[in-house]
Amino acid sequence: MYLGPAFLFAAFASLFYVPGFLDMPLGMLTPRQFVSQLLFSVFGLIALAALARSIEFDPVWPWRPEFRRMMNWLLGRAQ
Repeated sequence: MYLGPAFLFAAFASLFYVPGFLDMPLGMLTPRQFVSQLLFSVFGLIALAALARSIEFDPVWPWRPEFRRMMNWLLGRAQ
């Protein structure tokens, strides 16, 4: 449920990445580069938050009991 938005926001973040941003002084950035890097940071943080929420709640991770129940059912094992 939360894994999809994590990938979506990570894709949005990749559109706004400014190469060499950490090597440039802030005064040397153009307004376009600054806004682009700001959007990259915002979308990246949203993607990380969605990934963290996915790890906490989604049943697609192997350590979740729902995942183990589903795999046991798919493999025909007794519970």
